[in-house]
Amino acid sequence: MKVIVRIALCLALITGAASAAEVERLPNETTVNFLVEKGYDIVSVSGSDYMITYTLVNFNREVVTCRVGSDDKVLCFKP
Repeated sequence: MKVIVRIALCLALITGAASAAEVERLPNETTVNFLVEKGYDIVSVSGSDYMITYTLVNFNREVVTCRVGSDDKVLCFKP
């Protein structure tokens, strides 16, 4: 019986509630070119069939991620 209680306690601690970090969405007018002009450097580009993801960093080490969909809609946010 004690073993079952210990296992249940360990599982409860391991699978505790985890919350996602808040992200700050940048205005809809924000583009990758605009961020590069403001001093951000592109550090990573990855793509799939329907989306390209850009990761940019400025001199203050602020990170911005921009996703460009196949419909050319741009969504940028700060993690």
